[in-house]
Amino acid sequence: METFWLFIICSLLFALNFFVTKKFGLKNVEYEIYFEENKKTEGDEIHIVERIYNGKALPLPWVKSEFEVSASFFMENAKNYVVGDKLRYISIFFLLPYQQIIRRHKFVATKRGFYKLDKIYLVTGDLFGLSMDDRCYYVNSNITIYPAFLDLKKHLLPRSSLSGEVVVKRHYYEDIFHFAGIREYQSFDSFNRINWNATAKYNTLMVNKYEYTSSGDALILLNVQSSEYERKEVFNKNAIELGIKIAASLTKECLDNHIPVGFVCNGIDEETLEPLEILLPSQDSNQLLKILETLAHIKIQVNEYFEAFLYQVLRSYNFRELFIITSFVNKEMENSILLYSSLGVKFTIILLEYDEKPFKLESENVRIFLAKQHLLENVRT
Repeated sequence: METFWLFIICSLLFALNFFVTKKFGLKNVEYEIYFEENKKTEGDEIHIVERIYNGKALPLPWVKSEFEVSASFFMENAKNYVVGDKLRYISIFFLLPYQQIIRRHKFVATKRGFYKLDKIYLVTGDLFGLSMDDRCYYVNSNITIYPAFLDLKKHLLPRSSLSGEVVVKRHYYEDIFHFAGIREYQSFDSFNRINWNATAKYNTLMVNKYEYTSSGDALILLNVQSSEYERKEVFNKNAIELGIKIAASLTKECLDNHIPVGFVCNGIDEETLEPLEILLPSQDSNQLLKILETLAHIKIQVNEYFEAFLYQVLRSYNFRELFIITSFVNKEMENSILLYSSLGVKFTIILLEYDEKPFKLESENVRIFLAKQHLLENVRT
C-alpha cells in the first residue's frame, strides 16, 4: 500500500511539475540579444550581448538560448558548433526569481560583410527533462564589417615593370569633354539625380549628366565576375574578395593623395538585394566611410555583364581616370578601353587572375597591374 501511495504522490508531483513548466516556464521572461558594435573592420573583435530576466517568483533550473551567426565569426573552441556556413552558439542560464543575467560573447570578424541576428530560440524545462517550454524570438540587430586595407606595393605588381611603380598617381589633362546635359537613367544611378522635368517630357526616367573638370577625379570599378560567362553565380569568390580589399586600399590611397575618388560595382547590395548605386568622386571627409560601407554590403552576385556595365559608365559620365579591378578583359571591354583611352581617359587595370589578353592594351593611357605576386612569379619562370 505504501508503494501505491508513493506512486500516486510521485505521479501527482510529476504532473504538477509538467503543468507548471508548460504554463509558467517562459512566462514573464525577458530576453534580448544584439551586436554591441555597429561598424567594425576585418580582424577586429566584436561582441554579441545577451540579456535575460526572470520576472516571476518561480526559479528556472535551466534556460537554453540558441542562435546562429556567420561561420566567419571566429570563436575559440567553437568547431563543434559550425553547421555549413553558420556558427550555432548555445548559452545555458540558471535563473533565480527576479534575477537578470547579462553575457557578452566575444568573436573575431574574419571576413567583411553585412551580418544580421534575426531568429533566436529559447528553451526551458524541469530538472528531469520531462517537460519543456520553448519560444522563438525575432530580433533585428546587424553589424557591418569593413574590408581590411592592403599594402598595395606588396600585393600589386606592374605588368611591364618591376621597379616599384606606384598605382595611384595624378594625371593632368586638357579639357577634352565639353557636353553636359541629360541622359537616360541607369541601374547604378541614385534617385536624387533624376531630372523630373525631362522625365515628364520624354516619358522615361532621365538623369542629369555632369561634366568633371578637376584634373584628378578617379573612379574605381569592380567586376564581381570571376570569368567571362558567369551570370549570377560566381565561382572564384576568393578572387573577388581580394578585389574588394584592393578597392578599399585604392580608395584610401587616392584620398590620402587628395584625389577625389568614387566607386561603382556590377554586384548587388546584400541588405536590399538591389543594384549598388554609383558613388561619384569626392574628397569629402566621409567619402572613405561611404565607399567602405558599400564594399562591405557587396553580395558577390552578378547584376549585369561587366562589358555592358563598363560601357554604360564610360558613356554616361566624363571621368578622367578609371581603376578597373577585374579577373579578365574580354573583347568588348578591350574595345571600350581602346576607344576612351584614345580620347585621353586614363585606365589602370588590376588583374585578379593572370590573363595574357589585356597586355596588348598597355599604352601611355593604359597601365596594367597584376594582383597576387605568385602569379607573376609563375610567368617569369
